[in-house]
Amino acid sequence: MFLTGATGFVGSALGRLLLSSGFRVKAALRGSSNSDRVPKGCEVVRVDFLDPGSMVHHLEGADVIHHVAGAVKARCQEEFDLANAASTAALVKAANMACPDARFILTSSQAAAGPCGTGPVTAYGRSKLLAERAVTGFRDHTIVRPPAVFGPGDEATKGLFKWAKRGFFASPNTGGAFCAVFVDDLAELMLKVIDHPETRGRTLQPSYPERITWKAFHSALQQAAGRKIIHIRVPRPLVHFAGAMSEAMANLSGACPMVTRDKARELTAGEWVLRQDEVMSLLDWQPRVTLVEALRRSLGSDSP
Repeated sequence: MFLTGATGFVGSALGRLLLSSGFRVKAALRGSSNSDRVPKGCEVVRVDFLDPGSMVHHLEGADVIHHVAGAVKARCQEEFDLANAASTAALVKAANMACPDARFILTSSQAAAGPCGTGPVTAYGRSKLLAERAVTGFRDHTIVRPPAVFGPGDEATKGLFKWAKRGFFASPNTGGAFCAVFVDDLAELMLKVIDHPETRGRTLQPSYPERITWKAFHSALQQAAGRKIIHIRVPRPLVHFAGAMSEAMANLSGACPMVTRDKARELTAGEWVLRQDEVMSLLDWQPRVTLVEALRRSLGSDSP
């Protein structure tokens, strides 16, 4: 098993599950990556994700490639494209040389489809769509397009749960609904795909079976916390203003902002397309952890 992204939120969860399921896992890391989050038991190898030649030797004999690595924040489109699309193209080239009969499973994002499935509206989403196109150059490939992923240890949602513990929850004041999946459930789906060749050439979007409104999410969050949480509904213009300000401050500091004008467009979008029925039909898979229980684990709450 050749795994990328083992230092990340989703990749480390998948790595732990693969090891507990009896797989020998070779975790490919960039030379500069800290290996502390790599699940113990993985064989760590250092590669240049933009150089196919640096990966060929490590891919020899691999029967499954789980490509989870990628950037969720960057300073510009070019940085996203290098981290997400160019790296995928290089890995595909290396895999075609070293193990052309392997299964190649790419972790993409619903951002590649965009709100209402009409196309990406963010630089991140556009880079993920390019990565999906790159992986079609490998014969036996499957694309997994998770929607919003959350769970314990997720840096992207850490602030949300921190404020929820203090009794506050802010969301855009929109009437739309979104799709989501708990990280442990997503890892189980990604494990299951390995043994289902009928998913070859398919794009899967695992999620809870219903779209989630901000009102429903707030209600579940209160149940998970076992306490009242004040719901602050942020007007749409203010969400966009916050994205613009975050970008401006990041430009001054040279940082990579998580909240951007692009992200504001996603947060205030309308209905996201639900495709869990296709996953259920192909794999007989559905989330095992309820939304309330998943939020409870994310909060670290022992409340009933």
